[in-house]
Amino acid sequence: MNGRRRWRIGRKKGISEIIGAILLISLTIVAGVLLWTFRVTLPPSPPTITLSLRSGGSNPVWGDPTDCQPWGYTLASYPLSGGQTSAWRTAWNNECGSPHVTGNFSELNTSQFVITSHSPSAILLSDLNLTFICNGAYAPAPYTTHTNTILVSGALSTMTWFPGSTTSAPADAPHLGWCGGFDASGFGGGSFGVLYNRLALFTPINPGMSLLENGDTFVLYIHNGGWPLDFYCVAMQVGIFGVNTADCPLYYSGHTNPSQYAYPVMDADDYHGAPPWCFQALNACTIDITYTGNPSTLVATIPVYSLAPPT
Repeated sequence: MNGRRRWRIGRKKGISEIIGAILLISLTIVAGVLLWTFRVTLPPSPPTITLSLRSGGSNPVWGDPTDCQPWGYTLASYPLSGGQTSAWRTAWNNECGSPHVTGNFSELNTSQFVITSHSPSAILLSDLNLTFICNGAYAPAPYTTHTNTILVSGALSTMTWFPGSTTSAPADAPHLGWCGGFDASGFGGGSFGVLYNRLALFTPINPGMSLLENGDTFVLYIHNGGWPLDFYCVAMQVGIFGVNTADCPLYYSGHTNPSQYAYPVMDADDYHGAPPWCFQALNACTIDITYTGNPSTLVATIPVYSLAPPT
C-alpha cells in the first residue's frame, strides 16, 4: 500500500518536472522573439566637412554689370567718339547685359574656402545653409550697434549663380542685409534689394549638381581698400543707362566738363565685399555653415578675420 503511494507521488513529481521544462523552453523562445523584434534605432550621424582656405586671390565682380566692359577696350579707349558708341553699346549688351555674361568684369580681391572632403558622400546643397553674421559692436561709427545682424543667409543651392554657367540667380536666392548698422543693399538697390553675389558666391565644381562635391568653392569678395572699376558713366554716354552726371565722379582728375563724363570711374553706385572692419577683430564677423537635415548641426564656424590680412 505504501509502495503504491510512493510510486504515485514520484510519478506526479516526474510529470511536473517535464511540464516545467516545457514552460522554460517556451519562455526562452518568447524572450528570443522579443529580443529580435525590439531593436534600438540609433540616430544618424551628423555630416562632417573639411575646408581648405585660399586667400590673396582675385575674381571678377560678376554680381554687377556696371563693372563690365566689352573685351578689346582699355582705359586708353575712353572717352568714346561718336562713331564708337554704337559698337560699344552692341558689344556691352552682348557681353555684359546678356544672361551668359562673358565680358571683361573688373577684378576685386577675394578669399576662398574649398571643400576637400565630406561625409557622408551624399549631402544635398539645399541642406547646407551659409550665414554671414556681423557683431555690430565692432563696426565703426556711425555703423556701431549692440546687436548681431545678418549680412546674408541662404542655402548653398541658392547661391550658385555665376556667369557663363547659369542664366540667372535662383528665384529664392538670398539678398544682402545689414552688417551692424551698415545697409549693404542700400548701395545700388535699396534695402534688401541686391543679390548675394555682390558679397560672395558658391561655385560648384560641376554646375547643376545638387550634391556637395570635393572641389566646390565658396568665394568671398574682400573689400579691403580696392574698388572695382565702374563703367556706369560710359554706359550713360552711349545711352544704356539714364543717369545723372552727378552720379559719376571722374576717374581722371583733369576732366571737369560734364560732356566728358564718359570714363570708367571708381565704383560708387553699390558696395562689393565684406566690410573692412570684419578683418580688424577676430569676433567682428563670422560665417556659419549649418546642416539643416537630420540631425541638424553646426558644421563649421569661420572667423572672417582669418580670411584676409587686417586692413
